[in-house]
Amino acid sequence: MDQKFLDTIVDEVSKSNVKTLNEFMEKELLPKVDEQTSKTARLLVDRMFAERNVRGRDVTGLDDEQKMSFAKQIQAAYRGHESKAIRVTKANEALIEEQDNRGGYLVEPEVAAAILRIAASVGTIMKQCQKWPMKTDELGIPNFTGTFLTGSYVGVDLPGTVTGLTFGQAVLIARKWQLAFTIGNDLLADANVQLADWLLAIAGEALANMVDQQGFIGGTPTTAPGPFVGILNTPNVNTYTLPSGTTYASFNPVTDALAVTATLEESILDGAAFYMHRTVWAPIAATLASSSGIPLLYLNSAQLEKDATGGPIRPAGQMGGYPVYTNRWLPANSVVSQAGTAFMIFGNMKACAFGDKGDIRVGNFASGTFGGKEVALADQSGIVYKHRHAFVVVLPKAFTVVSTHA
Repeated sequence: MDQKFLDTIVDEVSKSNVKTLNEFMEKELLPKVDEQTSKTARLLVDRMFAERNVRGRDVTGLDDEQKMSFAKQIQAAYRGHESKAIRVTKANEALIEEQDNRGGYLVEPEVAAAILRIAASVGTIMKQCQKWPMKTDELGIPNFTGTFLTGSYVGVDLPGTVTGLTFGQAVLIARKWQLAFTIGNDLLADANVQLADWLLAIAGEALANMVDQQGFIGGTPTTAPGPFVGILNTPNVNTYTLPSGTTYASFNPVTDALAVTATLEESILDGAAFYMHRTVWAPIAATLASSSGIPLLYLNSAQLEKDATGGPIRPAGQMGGYPVYTNRWLPANSVVSQAGTAFMIFGNMKACAFGDKGDIRVGNFASGTFGGKEVALADQSGIVYKHRHAFVVVLPKAFTVVSTHA
């Protein structure tokens, strides 16, 4: 559905109190999260509202009754009510899920699935990679590590050749992700569908952000702490080094793009795509033809196309006949200015595995330290989401990492 159409519905249909709540929530989030996350969450909330009014149901798959139930669970935790699913506790950010009296409560499977659906609607990795349900904390996935198979022809009364298959194993190891933030108690005084939308959107957006960060970059000691190895840092991936030039601007969107696509086997190309930061894609798409000064975008539209509304989920354009997706976690043009710097990925996300343990745990804490502040003294509550998941690149040769000239 067109975004402008959805925005029009929000403006025409939504009541003033709904708009006021959305504007207040977006403003309240800014001191706690980055502006991009806050605005994305607001966009998700507005989109869910519009979809409900047009289609009768939004991306979460939950109806109003289920959302009200979720909001009331968190409200009940705030008010100190006891129920079968909720236990009010005092804790801080160092929550220990394995201790029942400190770990919050499990949301209904439908709510957990709704948060994961939201994450998949805004995050590249969760949208495109292969999903594996995990019943245990570790799951071994076999992957073929040999060359492509051809078999052999059998002669008359002669034995055929036996081909030995070479399999390795990629292991999904679940790690606990946690999102902790505070929210004013005044907002929790009344449980409603709009509050549930925000609580779901914040969780889905944050989960998608972290999985994208880990999937593309992975854990590094200084810039992106985390337990997983991202595609850019995975051993044995294919590599393509620019013939000349130590910046991303030396990348030719026709000749280099075609050379990069040739680095993957044909069986992997169906579903392959380019991935880069939006500040890298923009100047590449504006590359000029040296002889005419006209952007290659217009001279060779079959090879290079640009869609200003694209991004992590919808292609931002096309290059070499393959879609281009942009993602905020890949290197921006400001850091791609040295020799041998990786700045682009070409590959098939189905060669990555995302392990999902399913359950999402939510805690509401009326006291305790969040970000160095005692929430009880600030008339706030601490909201904490936790989810166990895993990520691994199953087939490294399904990806090519593009770097500046060495």
